[in-house]
Amino acid sequence: MLASLLLVLAAPLLAFSPPARADKTFTLEDSQRLALLNDPSVLSAEQDKIIAQQRVQEARFLFLPEIGVQASATKYDARYPFSLSPDFRNILLFPQAPNPYGSTTGNLYSGRGYMNLSLFEGGRTLNTLRLAKAADQQANTALESVKLDLRLSVQEIFYKLLLAQERVDATAQYQGAAEQLVGSARLKPWERVEAAALLAESQAKASSAAHKLDLARLAFLKGINVELDTAFSISGSLQAKIVHPDLDKLVLWAMELRPELQSETYRAQMDAISVNLAAARRIPTVFAAGDYEVTREGFPLLDNNWDISIGMRIPFAYDYFTQLRQKRAEQRQGQLKRAELQDHVRLEVRRAYEDLMYWQTEEPLRESRYKQVQGLYDEAGKQGGSALERLRGLGGVLDLKLDYLSAVTQHIIALARLERAVGRSLTP
Repeated sequence: MLASLLLVLAAPLLAFSPPARADKTFTLEDSQRLALLNDPSVLSAEQDKIIAQQRVQEARFLFLPEIGVQASATKYDARYPFSLSPDFRNILLFPQAPNPYGSTTGNLYSGRGYMNLSLFEGGRTLNTLRLAKAADQQANTALESVKLDLRLSVQEIFYKLLLAQERVDATAQYQGAAEQLVGSARLKPWERVEAAALLAESQAKASSAAHKLDLARLAFLKGINVELDTAFSISGSLQAKIVHPDLDKLVLWAMELRPELQSETYRAQMDAISVNLAAARRIPTVFAAGDYEVTREGFPLLDNNWDISIGMRIPFAYDYFTQLRQKRAEQRQGQLKRAELQDHVRLEVRRAYEDLMYWQTEEPLRESRYKQVQGLYDEAGKQGGSALERLRGLGGVLDLKLDYLSAVTQHIIALARLERAVGRSLTP
């Protein structure tokens, strides 16, 4: 009867097929590199950087004169003098005397080269360039922030996958040992009931661990943005590093190194430049223009005109003060957001620090408890004991081992989160 019970409990394991051979092996560095190459948020941030760089180039072009050429051909029939549209330089046309065929239509051909250059704009062109450069630097910091977030995300799913693999190995060993103990023991009817319950519990733990491993593998593939049916394995170990950081230094480093805070610094520069641009709308503009034009009713075009002009434009904008107040209000909003972000970064660093200190203390405690109970179990095994007693003790050892593995993983992740909160590595 006991053999039948074991066969029924082991049936799901017999039906389980081993995973396919892994075609690829990923280390943590490989995983992060692939994620950076394929992640949509990183790719989008890189395009934002390209856009910002091109806007800087466009702003530089504003310092150059506008140069162009224009050519036109006109056929007309005039009953009284008139001029062409402004697009064709308002050229005057006059009625033509009838030709021998009685037609009064005429032709006019024109070509011109022109140049326009702003000599003084109250700093608007220079501020436009500064604004574009600040936006470019802000795009760079945004890209760095996205990369840091992605590296942290990949690091978390990588070590969670390692933890899932360790849990599968531990529960599988526990189930195998439990089946061996029960299969070789002579149990009374009520003891057989308890043994069956413990075996069922071991099978449930093994099945749950295998299911969590499947989910962790899917999360890993999604995190590094590769095909979800890719056969792979990972290379790494659950080994935490002990660090002793100074909290005050961590906060100072975060204030200096966090890309988000650097981005807000550039945002402050952009707000100040926007206020200057709004204020410069009332400053007169001095500009120069020149033209060289040839116009004739037939070829070759020998008649020419040329001009060079210097002018001043004084704007009277009704919305000057409204625009200026808007930009100053936006500047104030930016200051409030920066202050809020600084408080958030300080809180994030302190939370990550407290989390790391907890797991850095808790991990060795759990390790010592696990090893102590494991040693007691091994010592008790040498002195004999019933199968049920050994089975209960084995279950307690398994729980302590799983707790210890979870503590190691949380310790590793806590260090990674603190490094992300600070913006730099804390290990040599």
